Amino acid sequence: MTKPTVKLNIRGLNALMTSAPVTAQVAREAKRRAQQAGPNFEAVVKPHRWTARAFIQTANAAGAKEQADNAVLERVLGSR
Repeated sequence: MTKPTVKLNIRGLNALMTSAPVTAQVAREAKRRAQQAGPNFEAVVKPHRWTARAFIQTANAAGAKEQADNAVLERVLGSR
C-alpha cells in the first residue's frame, strides 16, 4: 500500500485564514468568551498577515486583579 502525498496550497490557506468570514467568526468567538469572563475583560481583534486572530485581555485594573486572583481567562478559554 502506498502512502498518500499531500501538498498544501499555502497561498490558498492564507487567503482563507485572512478572509472576512473567518475573521468575523474569530471576532465573534473572542467577544463571546470576553463576555463570559465578565465586565472587566475585553476582546481585541488584531489583523495579521497570514491568519485571523483575536485576544482577550483585561480592560482595567480590576480585571487584572481578578485575573491574578482567580485565573478567569484560563477558565473561560478552557470552556466551550
